[in-house]
Amino acid sequence: MVIAPLPPIYDDLLDFLARSITPEEMLAYRPSDLAQQRAEELLEKNSAGILTPAENAELQQMLQVDRMVSVLKARALESLSQS
Repeated sequence: MVIAPLPPIYDDLLDFLARSITPEEMLAYRPSDLAQQRAEELLEKNSAGILTPAENAELQQMLQVDRMVSVLKARALESLSQS
């Protein structure tokens, strides 16, 4: 899978969020059990090739959020390493 660069609007949002919480808070963030269960369900259905178009769109949104959280956590780690 090819990962496209984040559009500038996402980068702006991530910068804002990164300034709004401490690096420790960002690193401690975990999705809810319900969100994790839903992601697992969608990933299983995707592997089986039985996702509906609506479920595929939901999975794509989850993956996009996961990518943004990963970027925020990387920035938090970088911030802590510079301290």
